[in-house]
Amino acid sequence: MFLTVKQKILLTLLEYSQLQNNEIAKHVGITEQWCSKTLANLHMEGLIESELKPPRKINKLTNKGAEIAKSLKEISQKTEAKTP
Repeated sequence: MFLTVKQKILLTLLEYSQLQNNEIAKHVGITEQWCSKTLANLHMEGLIESELKPPRKINKLTNKGAEIAKSLKEISQKTEAKTP
């Protein structure tokens, strides 16, 4: 199953609960700049929330984001199980 960057970020936050931007970027395999832009979009969509813990922002899923991430994980697992 091919995942978008947004989907990968949601799944990463589902797995690790709370992460800084640079940590998310490393897990997903994107630049911090791209990660920041994508996180801003996810925030506007109500899927993540950020908390400032100086000097970094900590990102975590909202309830809506967690529901979507869990659904993505389930679909991904079903797809992988069917792949020979």
